[in-house]
Amino acid sequence: MTTFYTDEDSLSGFSSTIGGLWCRPIDVLDEPPDSFVFLRDYVQPKVPCIIRNAIPISWSCTDGRSTSSNSHAKGQMTLALDDIIDHLGESFKITVDVTPDGHGDSVRTVAHEVEGTETNGLDDLNERGLISPDGKSKESVQKMFVKPHEQEMTVAEFRHLLRGEPTDHDKRVSNCWKRMDNSADIDSNGRMIYPVMMKSKLEIQELGMRHRRNNSSQYLHPVVYYSRQNDCLRTELSALFATGIFPSTFAFAEAAFGTGPPDAINLWIGNERSVSSTHKDHYENLFYVCSGKKEFILNPPADILFLHEEEFPCGKFYPRHVEKRGESSMTSWAVVPEYDNETNLDNAAKGSATQARWIEPDIKRYLNGEYGKEEFQLLSKSHPIKVFVSEGEMLYVPSLWLHRVTQTMETVGVNYWYDMKFDCPHWCYFHFLQQLKRTNHSPMPRK
Repeated sequence: MTTFYTDEDSLSGFSSTIGGLWCRPIDVLDEPPDSFVFLRDYVQPKVPCIIRNAIPISWSCTDGRSTSSNSHAKGQMTLALDDIIDHLGESFKITVDVTPDGHGDSVRTVAHEVEGTETNGLDDLNERGLISPDGKSKESVQKMFVKPHEQEMTVAEFRHLLRGEPTDHDKRVSNCWKRMDNSADIDSNGRMIYPVMMKSKLEIQELGMRHRRNNSSQYLHPVVYYSRQNDCLRTELSALFATGIFPSTFAFAEAAFGTGPPDAINLWIGNERSVSSTHKDHYENLFYVCSGKKEFILNPPADILFLHEEEFPCGKFYPRHVEKRGESSMTSWAVVPEYDNETNLDNAAKGSATQARWIEPDIKRYLNGEYGKEEFQLLSKSHPIKVFVSEGEMLYVPSLWLHRVTQTMETVGVNYWYDMKFDCPHWCYFHFLQQLKRTNHSPMPRK
């Protein structure tokens, strides 16, 4: 069978071509372009841009006033969390992503139970010698794509948790799960290693306004993020969408994309603690910042070759109630593995582990110089572009562009997903790059 492979010089040349021809400073447009200009300059060549004045105040309310009590974007629609709660009422219920550290939907190192024994914390694993000093090399430790815990709560509870700060007790409890040398329970991305447990063994502890409700039961301060990604503005938040604050589409963009109205319109609410790890979407994405500021780190689709994307088994965070050696009870976290046959969650032998294709390294850690020379070596050939999107600005993220997203403060955003076109060279090219496999073959001799 004929096979293909490349050498270091070819990869470096390919990286230079990407950087020289595809990556450029992000254009900032003072107003939405017409559909032809948008198609010619941004959609067809697949390059991002920032658009201002995309949602003017005149759209947002029938009386023409701004919806935000603290508008920094004169003439543009703004909306803060307090405004949303004023519209919906404090008792309105939403489904929120909850994690111990803000890193949901990301690749993490997890620690398995050994020989049928339950793991009550990482200190137990450390004492048994089941985690090596680098947190990576023992059999009981593996990489897993971990999703956030999902919990229904009122918008008032969500605001309480979003704006709360960890107390001294929270920090002491958190330290119960960390080695003082800060090594054995931290993975290569600087995140804590949590134990894997079967769902039937968990005493699941819901989080919310009961946080720190009494002295006998203490809770680690969770990170909450409203990021449903399921057309939530027109479904779960349909009462908010019905106010007319948000447009149903952007005519210039819909005409340029040529795939009809948005497939989904999603609302996002979080702060600097929550992070969306580097990923791609099969959508043309228009992201508008209603209040606060978003930080995007963008990579062109061709960088998929350099970002160490792999297949990983899937799991999900669950808060769990535990007793800690005579101390007060508290909530820690465990990861529950997922299987294709959901009826067999407690028996891996009866169902195949669900797999996800995801990018392991944190591109921001790479930009900050936090990886060693031997870690994720191909990242040096990638082309990350950091861009901040402020209140009243809209970022166009072309389909298949990779992006890591966080906030610099409490931020409300809304994004519009328009279907991408698959019957085009762009998709074929990207799909081909995804299928290339890294090997340890020796390079071909140079002529």
